[in-house]
Amino acid sequence: MFSPDTKKRINKFYKNKRALYSLILIFSTYTISLIAPLIANNHPLIVYYNEKLYFPVFNFYSDRTFGGPEETEASYKKIRARDDFTSGKNFMIFPLISYGHNEDNLESLEAGVSPPTKPDLKHWLGTDDRGRDVFTRIFYGYRICMTFSLILIFIEMILGALIGGIQGYFGGKVDIIFQRIIEILSAIPFLYLILIMGSFFGRSFSVLLVTYGVLSWIGISYYLRGEFLKFKNFQFVDAARAFGVPPFRIIVRHILPNALTPIVTFLPFSLIGSISILSALDFLGYGIPAPNPSWGELIAQGRERLSAWWLIAFPSIALFFTIQLTSFIGEGLRDAFDSKERVTFK
Repeated sequence: MFSPDTKKRINKFYKNKRALYSLILIFSTYTISLIAPLIANNHPLIVYYNEKLYFPVFNFYSDRTFGGPEETEASYKKIRARDDFTSGKNFMIFPLISYGHNEDNLESLEAGVSPPTKPDLKHWLGTDDRGRDVFTRIFYGYRICMTFSLILIFIEMILGALIGGIQGYFGGKVDIIFQRIIEILSAIPFLYLILIMGSFFGRSFSVLLVTYGVLSWIGISYYLRGEFLKFKNFQFVDAARAFGVPPFRIIVRHILPNALTPIVTFLPFSLIGSISILSALDFLGYGIPAPNPSWGELIAQGRERLSAWWLIAFPSIALFFTIQLTSFIGEGLRDAFDSKERVTFK
């Protein structure tokens, strides 16, 4: 399935335990975050009411479904406190953490205490300025941050490989035209572009993704352009041309697999850049709009309330470890794909 060189690189990565364990940790935590509603939610996993089963995590149920007077969404924690649930056959099963990421938990705070509150047994990492559980918001924020960054680097790698490959393979006027376009795009201030796009289309996950994706591919395209300029003069490319293979097929099937080293080695560092830029934009108020959970937004709350140290400390720790583990993965990939063996002196 894999070529001998690829197997050698994979084995070399496996031998780097720090990079391997970092990859396992990042992959496992992100996978767990994808099922966050089953772990941290103010909606029960299962409700047994009048000999029927309901699954509020997956479906909407009105208050009237459980004997209430309203057609609005049921308030499950209030329903749980009713006599027919506390002393009857009816019951609810909540997730491990029974707080929603946008739920104000004012009723769970002590009398006379206003948010933000310090970490305690109820709220492990405290609450924010609206009484929302900080741990839950960090957990959901991790999912949003990683999903945004992974989609972004996918766009970045596709566009960078395509445009850089076309420049390097065809050269001449095609290369010059693309270079002029890249120079124009590189001169656009990113923050101004975010403000302009936000004023026209509003702040949203997709708008932010498209706006940053328009510019983020430029760096990787330089490396792919250089790789294609090198490989297009190799004998296997000349042989493919001689057999009448179309240029697009040569680019995708013959040159690109041999030019993937910059993409693979830069991928984790691009991920770090995406995580950092999203957190910075959220901190400045130009990122994903409220009430979506965000590490940068929590840190911004802590800046305004310096006595609430947990609002700065815990999101910053989560950001630090995510970036640090990703950098370990990047170092491992760089060493695995480096053609030169590292020499150590004793």
